[in-house]
Amino acid sequence: MSRYHAYLKKAVAILESYKGQEPFSIFCKQQFSLDRRMGSTDRKWVRHYCYCFFRMGKAMRSLSIEERVLVGLFLCGKKEDPLLALLRPLWNQHISRPVTEKIAVLADSANAPSDAAVLSTVGQEIFPYSGLLSKSLATSNWALSLLEQPLLFIRLRPGKEQQVIEALEAQSISFEQVGERSLALPATTSLNSWPGINRDFVIQDLSSQRIGSMLSALPASATENIWDCCAASGGKSILALDTLGPFSLTVSDKRKTILLQLHRRFAQAQITDYKTIEIDLSRPTPSSFSDTFSLIWADVPCSGSGTWSRTPEQLYFFEQPSLATFKSLQQAILRTALTKLRPDGYLLYSTCSVFAQENEEQVAWLENEMGLRCVQQQLFDGSAQQADTLYAALLQRSH
Repeated sequence: MSRYHAYLKKAVAILESYKGQEPFSIFCKQQFSLDRRMGSTDRKWVRHYCYCFFRMGKAMRSLSIEERVLVGLFLCGKKEDPLLALLRPLWNQHISRPVTEKIAVLADSANAPSDAAVLSTVGQEIFPYSGLLSKSLATSNWALSLLEQPLLFIRLRPGKEQQVIEALEAQSISFEQVGERSLALPATTSLNSWPGINRDFVIQDLSSQRIGSMLSALPASATENIWDCCAASGGKSILALDTLGPFSLTVSDKRKTILLQLHRRFAQAQITDYKTIEIDLSRPTPSSFSDTFSLIWADVPCSGSGTWSRTPEQLYFFEQPSLATFKSLQQAILRTALTKLRPDGYLLYSTCSVFAQENEEQVAWLENEMGLRCVQQQLFDGSAQQADTLYAALLQRSH
């Protein structure tokens, strides 16, 4: 048995034991730690096989895990694969062709899966929720982007552009400039240990960076004091400061551990003037929190569907009824947050979702039930650039 057969066997064993209760990257590391014989190359191949399995999403679930791994390897691959060379040599000969052509190869293959007849609509099989997509994605091939791992994107901080580019060139790290301050790097690039991280550049998806265009359109009166009310580790706040210049900043999250990460990140970014609140916005705010704001940025918890090409296990385990849970949570957070919005103030609502229920439908609710007016909304489809797909809407409160 070749080592690639052994990798497949190990991948199947890991996939059989994974129940989706934690990120697969964490679970996989735990499984690898149980077998000290596995080297870094072994782990790389096994992990690759597992992620190709998850990228098949809901498609061909009647097949064995092994068979779905092989189909995933073929559809996701761009160069000849040693395991397919052994087990599916015909597929391997065509692996560099476009996905739509590879689907036809599968359908014609003597080794075609038993339900190959559905492969003509493989995008719908992988992601069977096209009827729930935001309007601008409804007629697109967005679902096929789930077969491809996104690139790593960094945003160069103001005044640091040339410095970072020269450092990357000195380390022979390949990159492509995709915007004035945006670089795309291979997905496997690791920059987390670089001394300039957050000070000179921020690891931030391209679509996240593009939300900054909505900040640029704000009047000066809207940028006096800003509340990043679902701040996570602070990437949005750093973007806002780089886009707007200095302002009074308040950040909050209900997770103490994530706020500790924010503090460390802000220290690296040399941001010292801000207020932090640990608060659960699904409940009323405490009376001690009496501030009001000219702009509230609510990047609310959501399905994360716009980032499933990075975490395809979430697609595999996704169940449609969870959208109602997210919708309810989002509205609870927004109701609470809006009690702190000044008259004429602005709300920047954003999600990393592709579902209309979390995007346009929530904006309609904000207009019809909460009395806000939508100034601008946009779905940032990053699939053509191997980036995430995000949604944002800028709304204003009347007097």
